[in-house]
Amino acid sequence: MLNDSVITWLKITLGVKSIELTPINGGANNLGIKVSSGKHSWFLKSFNKQSPNVKYKQKNEFLFSQEVYKNSLTATPKPIAINLKESVSLFSFIEGRKIEKASKNAVQQSILFFQNINLQVPPRHLNIASESPSTLAEFGNIVSYRLKKLETVTIKSEQLSTDYHKVLTLIRQRQEKLTYNLAQHWYKEQQRSVLSPSDFGFHNAIEANASLYFIDFEYAGLDTPWKVFADFFSQPTVPVDLTFAVEFLKLEQFRSLIENPEDTVKVFELTQLKWCLIMLNEFLPEVQARRIHSWNVSCLDEQRKKLQIAQLTQLEKCYDYFESIPNKIVELDKLLRDLI
Repeated sequence: MLNDSVITWLKITLGVKSIELTPINGGANNLGIKVSSGKHSWFLKSFNKQSPNVKYKQKNEFLFSQEVYKNSLTATPKPIAINLKESVSLFSFIEGRKIEKASKNAVQQSILFFQNINLQVPPRHLNIASESPSTLAEFGNIVSYRLKKLETVTIKSEQLSTDYHKVLTLIRQRQEKLTYNLAQHWYKEQQRSVLSPSDFGFHNAIEANASLYFIDFEYAGLDTPWKVFADFFSQPTVPVDLTFAVEFLKLEQFRSLIENPEDTVKVFELTQLKWCLIMLNEFLPEVQARRIHSWNVSCLDEQRKKLQIAQLTQLEKCYDYFESIPNKIVELDKLLRDLI
């Protein structure tokens, strides 16, 4: 599971003579390990060394974690140490459970977390968050880029390939309609004025002692309020009801979204299309490699079966999510009109 050099590094870093390692299931891209010594425990995140830009993502997460921990104190595990050579990072261990439902209390805690990490002007030394659009028009470009990448995938199963390309066609048609003849201000530079986990949602949170701890900051950094809002209410793993959007929009950082409701609705729909495509990442070879690393499964047949199941599941989810978009757009449009 871990080589001798990592184990030695852990013992030196923690100042202990012996450690016990326990794999933690649930990570989609990286391997999580509980490190124990006596009554004390820590969390070790092992990155897939074959993953593109692995060192960048590892450093970015640790740097952002330090900044967030400083500002929000208990809202995220404490970053302890990083080993870039071995692609592992060490954090405090939170004994908690996954969030299964976006309750009112959970949403309020997420708002507080966002407020706390944005109490001060974001430090400029942090990286730009992943897929942070510099203009509103780039929300459409991101969808287009992901479509092009997924359209090159070769699928052996004829039926699966047909269903896969059918949904890609539906998404492209909708994206092209949304981005046809955009207003000039959609090409105006947007300020990345807030700190964001980027992949902000309850799928990246742990509940312990009635408190929420946000985790996984590989893609975090400086971001625009448009993307923070749209992503938070679009992520499908633990959906957040749009009725909670009012609480977010009350924050000063999101004033421009209320002042430009038509733009907000369009950005939201483009973000929903992006999430449809994210669900299909299981078909990309580089993502499959990360999944296999996180599963910690050595049997090739078992790996292949798990990948096939994951692909079918994600394709079904993508179709269901796509069909749900029109109702969400109507709901957000009404909510914004009521706020004006």
